[in-house]
Amino acid sequence: MLLTMKSRLTNEATDAGPDLLPGTGRHRTTLLPRRRTTPRTARDFVATTLTEWGETSRLDDMQLCTSELVTNAVLHGTPVGRLVLVRVESLAEGLRVEVHDSGESGPAQRVPEESVVGGRGLLIVDATADNWGVKERTGLGKCVWAAFGRAKSGAAPLPPHTIGPQGGTS
Repeated sequence: MLLTMKSRLTNEATDAGPDLLPGTGRHRTTLLPRRRTTPRTARDFVATTLTEWGETSRLDDMQLCTSELVTNAVLHGTPVGRLVLVRVESLAEGLRVEVHDSGESGPAQRVPEESVVGGRGLLIVDATADNWGVKERTGLGKCVWAAFGRAKSGAAPLPPHTIGPQGGTS
């Protein structure tokens, strides 16, 4: 079940009372269960939201970072029976995705051994997002966020897959 709602997050610079002030941006929030499929559901939520808003210039980067942050929340931050909150924001200064969990420990960026399969999530976020960080929340848990500037090129983005002429001879 996917529950989408407007949210009021405490201890956030973008909070302005119950919701954002008119004209300052928009946001959408969803609560997801702690499951193996949650990262995929979160990526789909981000893609749907940004597509509806016409904000697809950094869609791939935001989906990748969402996946990594939600995976960390599911594996390390969210206790059994608790939910993961994902929030997407479009503000004048750019785009942002937040992942909230109720775990006590903060994320740790590390450099894993070459032969280790996992452990690169925050390295990927660091290399992909323009900025990222961790904020404590009022009450349990933390918020791990990643921020993205909009694409600076005035050109229209390329389609997802560009395929050359089919069956022609040159």
